[in-house]
Amino acid sequence: MDLAFLEGGVELRSLRHFSALAETLNYRVAAERLHLTQPALTRSIAALERELGVQLFDRDKRHVVLTAEGAELLERAGEVLADADQLAAAADAIRARRRDEVRVALYGVALAELTHPVIEAFSERYPRATIRVHEVDFHQGLAPLLAEEYDVALVPLNVDMPGLTRVPIFTEPLSLALWKGHPLAGAAAVDVTEVFDQPWVTPAPGLDFWVGGRNGDDAPTVGSHARSALDVSLKIAYQHMVGLMPLSATRMFPHPGVENVAPKEPLGLVAAVAFPEAGHSPAAPAFAELARRVARRATGVPYAEISR
Repeated sequence: MDLAFLEGGVELRSLRHFSALAETLNYRVAAERLHLTQPALTRSIAALERELGVQLFDRDKRHVVLTAEGAELLERAGEVLADADQLAAAADAIRARRRDEVRVALYGVALAELTHPVIEAFSERYPRATIRVHEVDFHQGLAPLLAEEYDVALVPLNVDMPGLTRVPIFTEPLSLALWKGHPLAGAAAVDVTEVFDQPWVTPAPGLDFWVGGRNGDDAPTVGSHARSALDVSLKIAYQHMVGLMPLSATRMFPHPGVENVAPKEPLGLVAAVAFPEAGHSPAAPAFAELARRVARRATGVPYAEISR
């Protein structure tokens, strides 16, 4: 099948609708993610199928399934969307240089209760700078930062990443998050190995500290990688997974279906400011240093050990 026509008259918006429905296979969930009504999404998918002359989905009242042709086109649509995102990021970078714009990416709880004071302090110290704050999907990982789509990231990061400068701000304990009603939910402390036989949810693949610092054969099975701090809570509460959360997440994103207990062996998570080693914005090191100063003066992150 010739796929070159996807770069033609098809709107990017339609491709994003197609991609969201292919990922969720649920019109209601996809519509909520896209901030559309369900009938509007239905019309958009039908219009795209007419424009392409291809049935993308088989559906009935209970199920939505991607067709073989839809799966083939989905791969090409993903490439087109990725190219469009890269073009938008390049334009953002040009605008940032022109307008003294600083693009700040927030991963998860970022710097917890210090996030807002740090950004405010930077704005006061550099009033000509325009601050743009973006919440980042965990699934994107740190690739957007390395690609210079953002100038600086506020991120929990226990490991050094090639190509990134990491400036530690504070370290805080992790709690073990269990669903409400879990047999161990009322315990004073739990050995994380006691729940290794249950599926775990983590923010990102391949980082040992999100699975109790284990790897290899003795690591737990990862059931899902969440997109956000809220997504972690939802998967624990309603899919009966378990996972680790920084204590700040239990304060900032409490969920009635999640119980938090202390691990018997304490685990710590480093909150850091990160930016690319090469070609970074001149604002990035200044932002990191200011974050360190704010943290040293503040007492707004309970139970955290401030980096010196």
